[in-house]
Amino acid sequence: MCELHEPTTPAVGRRTLIRGAGGLLLGGGLVATTATAAQAATSQNGWPAGSTSAIPVSGLSVGAATFPAGVRSGDVHTVLGYVARRFDNEVEALVKGWCWGHSYRVISGSTSLSNHSSGTAIDINAPRHPLGASGTFSSTQRSHIRSILSACDGVVRWGGDYSGRKDEMHFEINVRPGDARLAALARRIGGRGGAPTPTPIAWTTVRRGANGFRTTAIQHLLRQRGYSLTVDGSFGAITESRVISFQRSRGLVADGIVGPRTWTALVVTVQRGSQGQAVVAAQKLLTHRGYSLTADGVFGSMTATKTQAFQQSRGLTADGIVGPRTWAKLTA
Repeated sequence: MCELHEPTTPAVGRRTLIRGAGGLLLGGGLVATTATAAQAATSQNGWPAGSTSAIPVSGLSVGAATFPAGVRSGDVHTVLGYVARRFDNEVEALVKGWCWGHSYRVISGSTSLSNHSSGTAIDINAPRHPLGASGTFSSTQRSHIRSILSACDGVVRWGGDYSGRKDEMHFEINVRPGDARLAALARRIGGRGGAPTPTPIAWTTVRRGANGFRTTAIQHLLRQRGYSLTVDGSFGAITESRVISFQRSRGLVADGIVGPRTWTALVVTVQRGSQGQAVVAAQKLLTHRGYSLTADGVFGSMTATKTQAFQQSRGLTADGIVGPRTWAKLTA
């Protein structure tokens, strides 16, 4: 969990204390837990803070990740959900167990409550973007983050923009309760998290009679899926029959043509640590594109590096993971 936040804009007092009924911030980051104290507490950005029983909090799940304890209900949930979903779609996939939401605590070394305490902040893929580290995102990823922040019209702040110690995992609400900009943004992006409609993936259709790198990839992917055939780069009768069998197994039109729906079902997401025929296919495609690799079927550091270089050259998120969009560009 990130531990340091700067004052938001407009400035919020950094010395907001819990008061009443003995409600004082105690040494070591402990907080007095009386009801009056919880009701009086505010986080650094001016929002009422407290435990999940004291403030309205709703669960938040995006992609493979669930944010423990969720985030503040209502417009905050809509906006932070939007940020998380766009991050998952455009920057990098959210990782299970690496994303955090509400947490009632003070900022380390401060008397201010963290914005997590009011459910108005989230941390994304924290181990990959640790507190204090700078440059944990590629230039392409940062441009996508800028796009997300721009769409939020100043309502959301990124810890990577802190003037002091950076916190690149961290996104927080940057306006006070009642600010009309928050409600306007929530209305504009929609009440269900505002996940944008993904740009359709452009696949190259391959059919009987084709020869070359695309057919080679299809044959390796069919082998990955358990279909026996020789990888010779020639889309003949046997390859067509295997494609038809695969299509039938997936409830697709069994025409033997590898078009968008068949490609989508056939490709296998591979990344560092993966092994097998799908990795061989990815390695051969990368070599064809000018990123020379030994096609040994083991997705190691070199394959990840070459994948990232290819992704950067095509304007993709350079995460080193060969998912559908990267497959489509490799086989274009």
